[in-house]
Amino acid sequence: MQSFKYLLLIFCLLLQACSTSKPPISLPVEQIVTVDGQAIIKDGARLLARKMAIRDAIHQASLQNNSQINSRTLINQNSIALDTFTLRTTALINNTKVIDEWIENGIYHVRAIVRLTTGRICTPQYRKRLAATAFPMVQLSHISMSESNDLSNGIPREISNILTQSGAYLGRNKTHTSLYTKPDLAPEITGTHPYDISDDMTLAQRSRVQFVLSGVIRDLESSSREYYRGSGVISWIKSLNSYLFTTRSITIDIYMHDGYSGALLFQHRYKDQASGNIRIPKNVMVGSQSFNDTDTGNKITKIINQSVKDIQESLNCYPFHTRILKIEENKVFIDAGAQERLNEGDQLVVYSSLGTIHQLGGEQEVLGFDKRPAGVLTIKEITPLFAIGELEAPPHMLGIKVGDWVKSW
Repeated sequence: MQSFKYLLLIFCLLLQACSTSKPPISLPVEQIVTVDGQAIIKDGARLLARKMAIRDAIHQASLQNNSQINSRTLINQNSIALDTFTLRTTALINNTKVIDEWIENGIYHVRAIVRLTTGRICTPQYRKRLAATAFPMVQLSHISMSESNDLSNGIPREISNILTQSGAYLGRNKTHTSLYTKPDLAPEITGTHPYDISDDMTLAQRSRVQFVLSGVIRDLESSSREYYRGSGVISWIKSLNSYLFTTRSITIDIYMHDGYSGALLFQHRYKDQASGNIRIPKNVMVGSQSFNDTDTGNKITKIINQSVKDIQESLNCYPFHTRILKIEENKVFIDAGAQERLNEGDQLVVYSSLGTIHQLGGEQEVLGFDKRPAGVLTIKEITPLFAIGELEAPPHMLGIKVGDWVKSW
């Protein structure tokens, strides 16, 4: 009888533990598919055809997972003049392994196992560089002279720092520079011809980065602390409530531009409201404990953290870009190395220029670069800041020159 009571007690305790336990954490669901891809071999460039065939296989795998793909390929004199595609998928490409490959009738074929996952954020192979620029205020009157002057510099600095700590990015602090002379018109960059190289591209080239982070602080207006007119207890209470419990509207717009094309890749508006302790004392830095102790600082920190997650979700899957620094015979030096996580044996696609659009009647180079995949660069040597690779044909035969783009695919 005594043992039965003990067993009953244990059973009750287990039942209680099960009823109060937290629900299991849902893990990303993975799907493994086997697909074929193919690409035409042009000018004997087998490595390039192999890379394009693998890309085709990835497309086919993504199409099996509720994807939408828009592609356009133009053929000009037996060469690809323009090859662009846009892929939207509910799954992320987590891993691809080629299990078979062969050449038949001038076409490179691959068979690959592609691992798809429903996770929302990619784990990129290479670290991408970004430059963080200042977030100017649309209304300077929204912050008093006795408050911190670190918001315009501190908000982008913290976003860049957190992205760098994630291991997927390499941040560069350019918060002394603002892209917007008229913050109220952001993200429009004024003062340039429509086809001029934009300020974000100029800054990206000068800073040798792939992305340019920018933004504006649209609203930090505080509610009025004026006393209510009238006499009596009710009027006094309203006046005291208005003085002690002021609120502050917070609206911050955040953008990310592609430093190679000038395209706006990310745009999001974040809104919140602070109340009570809304003033940020002078000399308090964004990211500090004193900053977070104020309600305004606490709400801005939440915006910073949310923007980091949104940027990672939008751009972690974006291809890695860099440029060719120097060419010596068959050796190609690129502006990325060990710090970007490049390794010997890695293969990157080189995109050469098909020409540059110039302003009518002028010599100034303007936006309008046409690029085409010209070859595959195999990395042979790695240093911390740059890498050296070789192409399957001499660079001059492929039309490759200093400044051309190098991409992860």
